[in-house]
Amino acid sequence: MTNPLRYLDTPLRRVNAVVVTAALAFALVYPFLVPPPMIGVGFVALLYALRNFTWNIAGGYVGQLSLSHIVAFGTGAFSVAVLTWRHEVNAWIALVVGVLISAVVGFLISLLMSRFGVNAFFLALGTLALSLAAAGVAASWTFLGDTNGISYSGTEEGFAHLQWYVDPSGFYYTTLGFLVVITIGIAALMRFTHFGRSLPFIREDPVIAASMGIRVVRNQALAMALSMGLTSIAGTLIAQYVQIVSYESVLTVEIGVAMMVGSIIGGAGTLAGPIVAGIGIAVLEEFLRSFAVSSANVSSYTQIAYAVVVILLLRFGTGGIMPLWEAGVRAVFGTGRKPPAVPEQEQRVGELVDGRVG
Repeated sequence: MTNPLRYLDTPLRRVNAVVVTAALAFALVYPFLVPPPMIGVGFVALLYALRNFTWNIAGGYVGQLSLSHIVAFGTGAFSVAVLTWRHEVNAWIALVVGVLISAVVGFLISLLMSRFGVNAFFLALGTLALSLAAAGVAASWTFLGDTNGISYSGTEEGFAHLQWYVDPSGFYYTTLGFLVVITIGIAALMRFTHFGRSLPFIREDPVIAASMGIRVVRNQALAMALSMGLTSIAGTLIAQYVQIVSYESVLTVEIGVAMMVGSIIGGAGTLAGPIVAGIGIAVLEEFLRSFAVSSANVSSYTQIAYAVVVILLLRFGTGGIMPLWEAGVRAVFGTGRKPPAVPEQEQRVGELVDGRVG
């Protein structure tokens, strides 16, 4: 019988397990410790973490520097605005519709870009162009509220309707639930499936990955579909929370840059990095507001903070916050075991050559 504690066989893993357990316990009791306005701040922090993490699936694990996630975020928001607010479709159904549309769009975008053989920088430019076009369509199409947007005027409340008017605890716990489930799901996908294990190889060198039998184009498209589909959930949640959707609120370049930069700062390709960065950015914004800083200036100061953190990372470690954390823990507690032997590395590459990772 497999020992479940085998994953705690190094000091780093034990420390991380303690930190994650403590963080999750604090997150569960947080709404009982703070006044309602601060619960809303907690919801925004979790939403930022969710956005960063879902972007990280394609951007971090596969290396697709995509700004098309702006479209996914906006699709989630407009799906609930059009289907639920205008046509009284249940909000959960609208959420699923947004996920499916965003996933299909992500799949097609990845396939289209792969046909041109573009590198990561041109992928970013191409997906940025798509996002700008989507914002232009939303701003001029009456069906999506044109420049005025769409406002919520319903009265139904509760988990079944994904809506809470006075107490934001419902939004907080719903977002926390999505974040935990998606994080565990992606961790399992990356560890236990051939598809998940192939993604880092594609990120490092698509040509070599293809020579090992990995279906690079297909797996990139599937990763983008999964990433954009899950990103739309954050758009649906924020739409229900603020109760108004317009192209200016959910289809701005700033949103896409925030997802990308937040993930990179936290540690692209790591599980915890994008989450830590998202929560940290939300805390920073709330800290600035405590000094009576206007909303417009909060955004400006946050961008300045991005620049400062990026410069520090360039100086001390380009991998992001989480690799620095791991290096610090190893320096204090030691590695706990020797690096993997060469035969183990050869066995992992052998799995690719044999075609067991598709």
